[in-house]
Amino acid sequence: MKGRNFQGILFIIWLIIATLSAIWILFSIILDVNLILTETVYQFVLLISCLSLIIATISIHEMLTNAKNKIIDQKIKEKNVRDVYRYQQLLDPPDADMNN
Repeated sequence: MKGRNFQGILFIIWLIIATLSAIWILFSIILDVNLILTETVYQFVLLISCLSLIIATISIHEMLTNAKNKIIDQKIKEKNVRDVYRYQQLLDPPDADMNN
């Protein structure tokens, strides 16, 4: 349970970072193109923002892929258990006396 809370919080943090980075990049390019082209500090901040957006996107994709793989593994395990149960039912069918 503790790992799930941590993964949820980490997912939300990466989502917030990606959203803020994308918004900052968009507004910077639309409103302050000249400032970005002339000031080194703004170029550095834009670079950091782009890197954080890329890292956040990759991390979110990895988390979603891991969750999807866990769900698929769980479904495969459930299917295997059902198959074993059906096989046991075929080997040992219930008696006909029980139906009467």
